[in-house]
Amino acid sequence: MLRHAIPPASFFTQVSNEIIRHPRLSSDAVRLLTWQLSLPKGLDQPLSETAKRAGIKKTGFIRAKRQLAAEGYFHEWRRQGEGGRWSTTQLISNVPLSAQAAIAARDGCPADHIPTVGQPENRPVGRSQKNTEQNISNPPSPPPAPADPEDAHPQIERQEALPAAETSEPMPDVPAVPESLAERGALALAVVSHRTTTPALRP
Repeated sequence: MLRHAIPPASFFTQVSNEIIRHPRLSSDAVRLLTWQLSLPKGLDQPLSETAKRAGIKKTGFIRAKRQLAAEGYFHEWRRQGEGGRWSTTQLISNVPLSAQAAIAARDGCPADHIPTVGQPENRPVGRSQKNTEQNISNPPSPPPAPADPEDAHPQIERQEALPAAETSEPMPDVPAVPESLAERGALALAVVSHRTTTPALRP
């Protein structure tokens, strides 16, 4: 079988192959469903009006409507309002919906936000087990080695290099000397130094 298909650039409707090849939907049911899905948004056209426009007879319409309802593509509700008047609400979907999901979509909840079957699970707290196993040990980094052996004890060297006047040790208390004694001591030192520096006389 050869096929020649040119994708339309505009005025087209995307329909899943599940609908086109559905084994339990007749050709009238598929035509009703695809026709409804191709209508502009906001256009309210009853399914019976679509059948008339598509040229589907009454017997074929009733059969197609039942098939679409049985497969979950079509849902219908009848309500009695004020004054005893009845109104009909119809819902067509491109995916099968359960009765509960159809009611949620009718009331304004999108079908993709309807919770799936199953209970919600608690979110694990903390890191994953894989990361925990990979990061079991965290040894402390060794202290950096000194660049020069002479710098191993810089504090001691600095203390030795400082003069005695700048050390932190307190100086012993020296008693005050009277001024007269200081002058006499200075003269005595001058005499002694003069004697030691004077050259000896030759014989």
